[in-house]
Order: sequence, then C-alpha cells, then structure tokens
Amino acid sequence: MDLDSKQKVLLAIYTEYQKDIPKMELITNVNLDMDSQVFRIAVDKLQSEGFIIGAKIHFPAGNPYPDKLIPHFIKMTREGIEFVEEKMEIQRSWTSKEKVEDLKIKFGKLGWDALSDFAAKTLVEILKQTI
Repeated sequence: MDLDSKQKVLLAIYTEYQKDIPKMELITNVNLDMDSQVFRIAVDKLQSEGFIIGAKIHFPAGNPYPDKLIPHFIKMTREGIEFVEEKMEIQRSWTSKEKVEDLKIKFGKLGWDALSDFAAKTLVEILKQTI
C-alpha cells in the first residue's frame, strides 16, 4: 500500500486525535519527514476536501501556495475519521489505545518509519493518560 503526502498527514492527524488532549502542533513536516511546502499544501488539500477543519493557513499575496501553517486547532471531520478507519481497517468500537497500537504495527510492517515513530510517541502519551 502506497501513501501520498496528503494521506500521510491525515494518518498522523488521526493518530494524534486519539489522545484525550491532542496536541496538533506535533503534526509537523519534520515529524513526518516531509518537505515543508508539500506538508502545507497537503494540509490545505485535506481541509478543502473536508477531511479536517481548523487549520490556519496563510497564503501570501499573489501566491497559490501557503507559506505558513498553524496546526494547533485542527480537528478531524467525520468524513476524515471514516476514511482513515476504512483505509486502515480500524474498528470503530476499539479504544484509542487499541487503534494506535494497531496503526503502529501496520505502519511498521509497511515501512512507514516516520508514521511508526509518531504512533509510538502517541501511544506512550495515551498510556500515561490511563495511569
């Protein structure tokens, strides 16, 4: 299974979204091992297509590509959640911990190292919340 940049960003957002208190500012091009321009455009596309809301995106005058992004207020839409859960075969009834554990395993098997690392960090945070 291959991922485009947009799907990679959406999977990271979904993973972070599983925490009781998500920190969407952790969704960065650096954490996803992605070019910053590609990352900003992917977030803009996800918002335009209705998979997420709340991204603050700035477009400089006369430029069709964003130059700044503030991800702090990103939330997933129902459509975004359903897309990820269908694509990654995640059961809606699973707990957040189960969802992130499953994603971490799948990311690792597929060789998606940046997403696997991101899921591992998220899983640690979820486990801290349950103690």
